[in-house]
Amino acid sequence: MSLAGMREELVAANINAKTGLSTDYLNHFNEMVMLVELYPSAADLKDEILDWKLLGYREHFETSGFRAKALALLAYDLAAPALKKNLDVIVAELDTVLLLAQNAIAAENFHGEANLMLQESTEAVEMLIARASALINGLAEPEEASADDAQAAVDALFEG
Repeated sequence: MSLAGMREELVAANINAKTGLSTDYLNHFNEMVMLVELYPSAADLKDEILDWKLLGYREHFETSGFRAKALALLAYDLAAPALKKNLDVIVAELDTVLLLAQNAIAAENFHGEANLMLQESTEAVEMLIARASALINGLAEPEEASADDAQAAVDALFEG
């Protein structure tokens, strides 16, 4: 079985037929961005933000209400290993930035103390989500990347 042989099914299910990946996975991160952006005016979101946990691609679809989850998982299994590795690197960057945001909120002595950090975090996460979306949609070629590259990119986001 190949992605090319499942093209019509994939397109109908909103799964990229070229890459075998779905942007539905990015909803997991978009929801957290929305919470973090709302937090400065809604302190009651603190527990929900602190309870957020990273879900890997497979885990997201296994636990989601996505109508074609079995197809999404099959397509993921057929996706190019380099593509999945690159997505994993971006997800590690996303997780690191969102963990920094969670830690900033947890360490607040008063509500609003972490607002600048949260603004920087959401800007960084939005850029990373755009990179992930481009990769998922076949608009970016996978590059050789490592966890060290991911950490260096995250460090650069918070310098200067």
